[in-house]
Amino acid sequence: MSEPRNHPVPSRSDEAIDEFESIFKRSERTLYHYVDVSIRKVAVITDGDQVMATELSNDMKRFLPHLAEQAEWQYVTGDQYQNVNDLLRIMAESNPDLIVTSRCLDESSLVPQHTLGVYVDVMTQTLSTPILLLPGTAPQPHPLGNRACEGVMVVTDNLAGDDQLVNHAVACTAAKGTVWLCHVEDDVLFRRYLEAIGRIPEINTEQAQELIAEQLVAIPTQYAQSCIDGLKKAGVDRTIEQIVEFGHQVNRYRQLVARYPVDLLVTNTKDKDQLAMHGIAYALSVELTEVAQLLL
Repeated sequence: MSEPRNHPVPSRSDEAIDEFESIFKRSERTLYHYVDVSIRKVAVITDGDQVMATELSNDMKRFLPHLAEQAEWQYVTGDQYQNVNDLLRIMAESNPDLIVTSRCLDESSLVPQHTLGVYVDVMTQTLSTPILLLPGTAPQPHPLGNRACEGVMVVTDNLAGDDQLVNHAVACTAAKGTVWLCHVEDDVLFRRYLEAIGRIPEINTEQAQELIAEQLVAIPTQYAQSCIDGLKKAGVDRTIEQIVEFGHQVNRYRQLVARYPVDLLVTNTKDKDQLAMHGIAYALSVELTEVAQLLL
């Protein structure tokens, strides 16, 4: 009669890793749902006169040609407001679906560094309306050029499930244009978590690092593929590409903008329970001034 085999008893480290893996595998895949974004009214805010407002509007109609056909355009010029409260009142009365304006609005005498200016700062914290920032600043604008928006880059550290971000990016991209879905995990934060895990003797740090890193990349990658499939099924004529990786977020996004022909960045500015802009969104807004940016 053969002796029964002695199976190794799982260590507490193995049990902890198995628990990590079980939790990740139980998490359902987040599926993308396409919705055609409706923009019926656009407010163009400038600190100049009617001529400047008209020129900006014409540039925007070439940049986002589908809005030229379907949206009502409102011009807000510098003589219509004296302070932030005036501008907020005008926006509340007109209730636009999209605001188009410039960084450092009405601050021509002093161009602040590393800020969007008081008007844009307050509007992003107070209004739920998406705000499209033109390239450059109000005192030193960069022309959009006589072209349509053909390259849009979504930048986020939490891509999975953010249908609004993707749908707005698609809505701003010209037919046959390209949308890059970019998800960059903060490698510094990841290392901090691993250092904390390394102090728990029951967990094998190398195994935990491999498993967690794999899943942090897999979740947004699966969602991006769902976006590709969903947009194809909806008959949306765009090229969708995904970039999911670890890195220093601001530096990596700067490199990606320089590498690809990006006409517009699309970012989330705040969480549901947060008034101030995300640090990453603000950093990109003040550092990458050469490109237009849609703040949601």
